[in-house]
Amino acid sequence: MDAMTIPDKQYVDWLVEQSMLNAARQRAKTYSGQGRLWQRPFALARPRDASAIASVWFTAYPASIVTREGGSVLEALGDETLWHALSEIGIQGIHNGPLKLSGGLKGRERTPSIDGNFDRISFGIDPDLGTEAQLLSLSRIAAAHNAVIIDDIIPSHTGKGADFRLAEMAYEDYPGLFHMVEIREEDWPLLPEVAAGRDAVNLMPD
Repeated sequence: MDAMTIPDKQYVDWLVEQSMLNAARQRAKTYSGQGRLWQRPFALARPRDASAIASVWFTAYPASIVTREGGSVLEALGDETLWHALSEIGIQGIHNGPLKLSGGLKGRERTPSIDGNFDRISFGIDPDLGTEAQLLSLSRIAAAHNAVIIDDIIPSHTGKGADFRLAEMAYEDYPGLFHMVEIREEDWPLLPEVAAGRDAVNLMPD
């Protein structure tokens, strides 16, 4: 962002609405100060509890699944015939792999994933992979076969989505989500030029 650029308030508000940090804050309101917040232990890994529930998992990588023509990945994973076969061989859980919307944002346009859908930018399901209703259907079918669905809650890293764009703008506490180093404006002339069509450039050691 150059010295004369002032973020458009409507755009900033839109980014906040799209951001995972904002979504997490909204979801936290449904638990804060309520008894169900203390009904389950958290912040402590319990691998033995997980393996007691489901000791044999099938891990699915959504991007590599071939579906029926016109079908979605979540429809394929929720197929009754598939679950009959999985149950026969003792599968007790399925780890879905990255299902959430991933990639980045350029303006208001979504850019594709550059990390196999692991560069998450939303808590929402990627519409190219299915819908929330299909995920719920998958969960019900798995339960009918005495199995569980294992999903990811907290992303280990993100793409250049709304949270990243807000961090670039030093908006509120968003920079704290990332490892970022602020470069003072008087030092900007030392930075290399950014090529047309790109929004970043790597810095060389020298």
